[in-house]
Amino acid sequence: MFGNCCRILEKNESGQMALIGGGFSNNVNKLFNDPELSDVAILLDNDEGLDTTGATKTFHAHRVILATMSDYFRSMLFGSFVEATKKEIRLPGVPYSTFVKVMEFVYLGKTFPSAGTLEEVVEFYSLVRMLLMDSKMNSHFEKWMIRQIETNESLKNDLLKVFALAFEWDMLALKTKCNSNICEVANEYLAESSFVELPLEAVQMMLGTSRISCTRDELKRAILAWISHHESEIAADVAHELNRKVAKFGKLCHDFNVLSLCRKKNQQKPENVQSLPERPEKIEAMLEIPYEHSYSSEMTILKCIALRGIKICLEANQQFGPKCGRIKSELELCFKIQWDYDNYQRNLTVLYDFTQHEQQSVTIFFPEIACCKETQVVFRFSWKGSGVQPLLHNYGYAKINRKIDIISGFYVTHIIYLNQEYESDGRCPECPVPDDYDSYYSMSSYHDSIEEEMETEQSEDDDE
Repeated sequence: MFGNCCRILEKNESGQMALIGGGFSNNVNKLFNDPELSDVAILLDNDEGLDTTGATKTFHAHRVILATMSDYFRSMLFGSFVEATKKEIRLPGVPYSTFVKVMEFVYLGKTFPSAGTLEEVVEFYSLVRMLLMDSKMNSHFEKWMIRQIETNESLKNDLLKVFALAFEWDMLALKTKCNSNICEVANEYLAESSFVELPLEAVQMMLGTSRISCTRDELKRAILAWISHHESEIAADVAHELNRKVAKFGKLCHDFNVLSLCRKKNQQKPENVQSLPERPEKIEAMLEIPYEHSYSSEMTILKCIALRGIKICLEANQQFGPKCGRIKSELELCFKIQWDYDNYQRNLTVLYDFTQHEQQSVTIFFPEIACCKETQVVFRFSWKGSGVQPLLHNYGYAKINRKIDIISGFYVTHIIYLNQEYESDGRCPECPVPDDYDSYYSMSSYHDSIEEEMETEQSEDDDE
């Protein structure tokens, strides 16, 4: 008689009572925006591009369902408000398309129907909070957001803003995930203008992380900029504590190993450097002419290693005259790594200053790349956009070491890696064993017997 509305219960494997046959849940999707059984109409701002027949658009809902999922609607529809007796309720300022997405969670269980941009995500969850539904949706939405910052390019590019929102929305798991992703390539995010918009709690969380992939100078610049931006909002002791935490780091803000591949760059101060006007005529012309040059370094991994970064050396570009080479500016660098059948690529903003020195070191961090013995790795660099592009210094030869053999392009000056010691032949447990392992091992042992001083593995305190 009661059909699918009957609740049939049986014990599941854990001994608890469970609903079988689906019950009412099998039919709730039929109620979604269905005017036939609806007992309340929600009038919303019409933002549907194809339907411009009016300023509002109606969603056909059900009082009991809205009140069950939303404390906002519970108070409105079953409280003492005038809306409790109305058949139509107007929600001014709420877009129809966003409201429908929230109702898809209410009726159909969808967390968020499409990836969307950060603006769409914020609009969606702001409405969830307005309707006092966040307590029921928080965990589902947080898990969805964590997946999105790994797969959605739009949200990955706005990771600092997502990090700030995680504090506003009080989502611990999302805070932790954003912090981890940011610290993995911190020097990239520290240079972004949106870094200074982070709340104090986010900055403190970053500084409390033991693994921050950046140099101390980069971190110091970013924290000083943040303090300056929030000078009127924070106390002097808070600023002092932030600076104290930065000072505790070494030259590299993580205990990485640094392997020097080439001789040190020339740090001598150039003589008779003339001050330049802000926009020299030569440079003004250069800004209109794209000048493209790419560089590549190819090398073989001699021992299994977990790569985390590299250093390159820039030098003043004298192609456009000595004055044009002596500038302070920034430019976008396209950086790509290729190994085996995989690759990693990103663009980073490089700040350079040749007004005092002819050369400048640049550190580039990237997510951990596990390279087995005999892996061929190629680093590629190219400038994006137009302007006076610095040159990458080519040292012409490399120091002999037991971890890296440079085949061509001596542009990478240092390798930054995690300290992992494997068997005496330098192979990790995942390495494929060569067919002629015995003869290979003998040859490998011979090369490994090269004197230790031929390999320079500098700590961050001794590095440059």
